[in-house]
This record gives sequence, C-alpha cells and structure tokens, in this order.
Amino acid sequence: MRDDDPTTIRRLLGDVRVQPLGAGLDHRVYAVADGLVARFGAGAAAEAALLEAIAPRLPVPVPVPIALDAEAGCLIQPRVSGAPLLALPRAARGPFARELLAFADALHGLDVDIAEDDTPLEAWVDEAVETLAAVRDELPAQRRAGIEAALRAAVPPSADRTLIHGDLGAEHVFVNAGRITGVIDWGDAAIGDPAIDHGRLMRDLDVDLGERARLYAVCAALEDLAYGLETGNDLYRVNALAALDELT
Repeated sequence: MRDDDPTTIRRLLGDVRVQPLGAGLDHRVYAVADGLVARFGAGAAAEAALLEAIAPRLPVPVPVPIALDAEAGCLIQPRVSGAPLLALPRAARGPFARELLAFADALHGLDVDIAEDDTPLEAWVDEAVETLAAVRDELPAQRRAGIEAALRAAVPPSADRTLIHGDLGAEHVFVNAGRITGVIDWGDAAIGDPAIDHGRLMRDLDVDLGERARLYAVCAALEDLAYGLETGNDLYRVNALAALDELT
C-alpha cells in the first residue's frame, strides 16, 4: 500500500475503511467501505470515460466509476460480486462461454475514441519464446515440441482493429450463482487486434476462435505460467498448463 493512497480515498469518500485487495504491474486495488473498491493506475480518467460510455451498450455488467481523482489515478467503483471465473475448474466454465463470446462481439462492435495498441503479434511471439526458455523445465517433455512448433508457425493475417478489453482472461470475469456479474480491469482497453481478446478466451475456455487467436492464447498461457511460478499462484500455473495441453 502506498502511504498516500488511503488519503486520496478518504478525500473522495470521507472516513472509510481501506483494505488492500491486490496489485498488478500497473495498478493497486483496495476494498473500501461497504461494497466499493478503489483502483489506482495510469489513465484513470480515460478508463472512467470509457466505462461510462460503453456500460449501457454491453450485454454483461462492467463497473462504472462513482468517483474519480484523475491526478492521483484513482477510480472508485462498485465491487463486483462473486468470484473470478478462473477459480472454477475448467470443466465448469463451459456454461459461460456463449455469453462471453457475445460480450466480446458486442465490445468489438463499439465505436469509441480511445488510444491504439500498436504491439504487433510478432512481438508477442518473441516475448513468448523468451518466456518458454525460462519455464521450459516446468513443461512435460512431450509438450515442449508442440509449443515450439506453435511459436514457429507463420503468423496468420491480421484482422480489422476494434475496441478490445486487452486482458479478457478468466481472472477478470466474475461469476456468482451461475451468472456473470461483471468484467473488471479495463486498464489495457484500446483499439487493437480483436484476436487478443479471443486468444484469452481460448486460453481459459473450450472454444476455437481461429489460428490467430490460438497463437495469442499460447503466448498468454506461457505468460501466465511464468507469473504463477514467480508468485506461487497455483490457479494461474494450473490453468496455464491445462491450456497449453489443449492448445498445442
């Protein structure tokens, strides 16, 4: 927790409880008061504007901010109920696949003014090759050749660029009582390759969304495997290994 984060939160909401929930490479999240979260990260004002614009046009809920401190990079949002889809066994995620695919289609069809993601798929592959070298010993010997072949394959042609979530993995889809309660973590949203979103859906669900998405899925699974090993997070490690089994 940064020392000034609680001060920022209380300036927006008054004298409330503040409890760390987690952090990523570029954000910090806190539980605040009853049913709220505070998210700190770069581009908070742009993220707030995006969520306000797209929330009424999507078939799945997204957390619309109720307060913003753009200078501090702080968003106050309703806390999404339930648990991440990642916490469910892979076999139990199937009932959510159709709804998530419809969500991705609706998202990719929206016309919004937002920054572009200019990272080419070739850069993803280059990074995945480096990651594979670092996690190679964690992979079954019979699996390594398939992963290497997938990363050596010709990159499929690019699709049109659309609005994307940018990190549409099962860790950011919350479910409760058999329904999707929200899609969180919009800090990577951009105009980019829709196969990025499709790739993470392929990584985490039993769906086939094409060869370009498959390549993104392999890259994302290797990234998650490295993250799970580095942090000791077994959900990421186990999910990544299962995904690589299915994808290669």
